[in-house]
Amino acid sequence: MTRATPPGTIQEAVQACYDAYGDQKKIAGDLGIAGSSVSYGTEIQDVRPGGLGVNYLDRLGRVKPEAAAPIAQYFAALAGGVFQPIIEEGGLAADVHRITQEFSDVLTLHAQAHSAASCDPSDYTPHEARKQIREIDQLVAVSMQFRASLLLRAEGPAQTTVPFRGGVR
Repeated sequence: MTRATPPGTIQEAVQACYDAYGDQKKIAGDLGIAGSSVSYGTEIQDVRPGGLGVNYLDRLGRVKPEAAAPIAQYFAALAGGVFQPIIEEGGLAADVHRITQEFSDVLTLHAQAHSAASCDPSDYTPHEARKQIREIDQLVAVSMQFRASLLLRAEGPAQTTVPFRGGVR
């Protein structure tokens, strides 16, 4: 049974996990816990004497956002993705220039890795790959900073929930 959960809460994230995994009886069986414990993970409460523990992680991350980064990285990796922190700096007017510059750096390294000067012009060497990963990380970071700035303008500073399912409303 799916419990109604408020958008942008950890309970919504847990419920989405349950939905993706399958029915709650299967979850309880696979985890070796009672069905009521599985249901408890989506119950709306601020005080949890036990539970699944994700609510405590949520609270820590809300108090100190950098404490959430290792958890985000872990779960992003489990999902086959990556987590890229966004460090706010600079103004919106410079964001497109920064994106263009970072993309140019990615293209430059790509050209160098496939040039006659490379030890392996047909592919990336491990050293070239590490350098390119750093450049791509910088491109992703400035792109996400630009997105965050646009989201702030589109939705205003009153946006206080964490958008879980992505997309702009």
